[in-house]
Amino acid sequence: MNSYIYFKRKIKNTILVIVIFCAMALWFWYMLWASKIGRNTILMKSIPEFMSYITFGCIIGLVFAGCVTYQRPENKTPAHILETFLGGFCIGFVCILHCYDVCTYLLPGEIIRYESDYELTFPGPAIGKSSRCEAGLWIKDAHTTRWIQLCTNKSTLFKKQQYGMDAVWITARSNRLGSYIVDYQFINRQTSVTVPPFHNGVRKYNSVSLFSPISPD
Repeated sequence: MNSYIYFKRKIKNTILVIVIFCAMALWFWYMLWASKIGRNTILMKSIPEFMSYITFGCIIGLVFAGCVTYQRPENKTPAHILETFLGGFCIGFVCILHCYDVCTYLLPGEIIRYESDYELTFPGPAIGKSSRCEAGLWIKDAHTTRWIQLCTNKSTLFKKQQYGMDAVWITARSNRLGSYIVDYQFINRQTSVTVPPFHNGVRKYNSVSLFSPISPD
């Protein structure tokens, strides 16, 4: 009888460990996927992105601190409650990170195409804490009227960019939250084909700048 109870308890513990491991793996995969989506997403200026993250983190931190205080208030010092609050704040902040980017990517919108000036930087935007893209491509999104730096590399630039290409032809999916950059191509503005204006007739360009072709070295 004791061996049966022990075996049953062991099975339950094993299943619990597997469920926790799968949940952590899915969460880790989601964070990587959301981070990748965020690198190609630009939000509207009116979106309170950072304030939303701070607010949600504070709410989760207060919930954690309240639960700890309610369970055993006599054994909880202010320092321990503060540590619990900070732990909950970090968990909440990380969990909601890139939520606006994911919503911009998943929610329905419209496909828009437009020209934009560009600027190349070396190195490019940061990826994680210690690594950076080999090159960065700054473009101005017509829907949000904001600049975004895309991650690229010298090899891709060498294949796509040729001498005299002074603009970028952008394909983006846009909605009320912002724009997700689907694709881009370097073009020569003087020889590019004129297309009808996109949504609401908005088609505003900046001054033309010429860029030299990129060496693969």
